[in-house]
Amino acid sequence: MILMPNNIVHFWLVDRRSIDLEPQRSIYMKWLSEEERKRVHDFSRDELRDSQLITRAGLRASLSQYSDSMPPKAWEFERSARGKPRLADQSPMNELSFNLSHSGDWLAVGVTVDNQIGVDLQRRHHQQSLLDLAQRFFSAEEAETLAAQPETRQSEYFFRLWTLKEAYLKARGLGIANGLDKVRFDIDNNGLITAEFDPELEDEPREWQFHHYELEDDYCLSLALRQPRAQDASPHFYKLIPGETFEPLERIGHAIRLQ
Repeated sequence: MILMPNNIVHFWLVDRRSIDLEPQRSIYMKWLSEEERKRVHDFSRDELRDSQLITRAGLRASLSQYSDSMPPKAWEFERSARGKPRLADQSPMNELSFNLSHSGDWLAVGVTVDNQIGVDLQRRHHQQSLLDLAQRFFSAEEAETLAAQPETRQSEYFFRLWTLKEAYLKARGLGIANGLDKVRFDIDNNGLITAEFDPELEDEPREWQFHHYELEDDYCLSLALRQPRAQDASPHFYKLIPGETFEPLERIGHAIRLQ
């Protein structure tokens, strides 16, 4: 058991390639609720079913690191009025707040205490259409800044902006249909992030802090946390194999050392 993440964030990272699923499959399935098991079986392809199973098992295993009395199968979930997943009110540890994201080989679960949190993980791809996407979904200023980046950095910059926007909207329980351009970011050469919100969001940037990280060479991970920047969230990272082991990871600047 590890200490509760008061005023900080713990990231639990699951590398799906590290899981030998066949001997674990029946164990993971027993952890899930009836609704979760149905959702797993509803996927038409094996790889999608396996991905959903690992995602749900990874979330439950992450939460159980904070309690000796709550095994992975004991957690109960519900959704907010806006549809954001959270721990059920009757949970004995419902002060934990979490958000998760998965892409490619990785699952990321962010956990904190009594705070709005959003996490977004994206595997970067290199397409000429990124500039077109930015012009469609970003603010004009962000699209111009992206276009001014050296071509070798455009993918990296695009996905930092995209994941920051998604992380914020997820923290608020809003979908991207509410407008990625309504939250705008600027990232300086030192990685310092400043945000600006459209009045329609009825929110104040000074009440939030944002962080971004590089996971391997092709993944961008962003965090949005409703907590003033003066109270640094100081994220800690752990690599987890659900039902087996976990180990702390080292952060070097914005890069996470995975081995």
